[in-house]
Amino acid sequence: MTNTTTEFRVRRQDLRKTEVAHTFAEPAEGQVRFAIDAFALTSNNITYGAFGEAMKYWNFYPAPDGWGIIPVWGFATVVESRALGFAPGDRYYGYWPMASHAILTPGKVRPDSFSDIAEHRAGLASAYNGYTRAKSPTNADDDARYALFRGLYITSFLIDDYLPEVAPGVTQVLLSSASSKTAIGLAQALKVRGGVKVVGLTSGANADFVMHTGVYDSVVSYDAIETLDPSLRSAFVDFAGNEATRARVHRHFGDALATSLMIGATDWDSPRGGGGDLPGPKPEMFFAPSVLAQRIAEWGPGGFDSRLTAAWESFLDSTEGWLEIVRDRGAVSAEKHYRDLLEGRASPKQGVILTLLDA
Repeated sequence: MTNTTTEFRVRRQDLRKTEVAHTFAEPAEGQVRFAIDAFALTSNNITYGAFGEAMKYWNFYPAPDGWGIIPVWGFATVVESRALGFAPGDRYYGYWPMASHAILTPGKVRPDSFSDIAEHRAGLASAYNGYTRAKSPTNADDDARYALFRGLYITSFLIDDYLPEVAPGVTQVLLSSASSKTAIGLAQALKVRGGVKVVGLTSGANADFVMHTGVYDSVVSYDAIETLDPSLRSAFVDFAGNEATRARVHRHFGDALATSLMIGATDWDSPRGGGGDLPGPKPEMFFAPSVLAQRIAEWGPGGFDSRLTAAWESFLDSTEGWLEIVRDRGAVSAEKHYRDLLEGRASPKQGVILTLLDA
């Protein structure tokens, strides 16, 4: 059995610089080696890279100095086990490296789940350390949707639950990077909840697609933000991370802006430090794992799961009309899809599923 792993690495301080590395490692006693069969690559992964230092995303899968491995959501299969309760062929969903294989140290093992208790992951957000057993797929598209959306939709679901708490009485919610999958998930949840107008902010190139998703009440290009009614009590949910856009929203709405949540950085390369003091509320970083822990404590694990499951099934149904699943294999293909996302060339209707395993 070969224990070579192919890793896709990026420079921590320059996400445009990449390398493909081949490493060799054997699982130690108590460890399990997984082959990563399929993972989703979305704009959310660009956010992981952009916030890699600040939010410790680089710490999940350490790389040599200056390099980082971007985490991805997907499925992997046990290929070698030196831990009780794991056998070759067992399949799990979770937070993997952008690589062909991974060696994890299972703990808190249950029939349907485990946590990675490797020393380097101590103190990191527990939401990213958990892995759930997955059945063999009966429908490849169902698996693809799960990999593409499940991790992202939990964030959408949590923001939808959080907004009435921090922005009661708003009449509209503005979402930047409205074509991103987490934003679409939130827009759909807000539409189901009702009572607010959902406005998608996006580039002119993506406006038609965003409207086609059917989850936004209106779509406004970034250059037309000032055409919105500034008197409406509003909430701003920022998936793009563009400081100039955030400043324009704050200055346009002023005290009519009830809350300003920072979620992602799909516009990762936009200039920084130009926002200055802004009118309205102070922008707040929304960190989903912290809110997740709070809601599980409040509702209990069963209560959280039942609420999430109902919302999740409704969201999945809404993707049927616009999602185009694209599957690809190998480091060269991964590089292409990564660069398309990084440079804003990726089609928003596509959901990219990759593997770095050899054919």
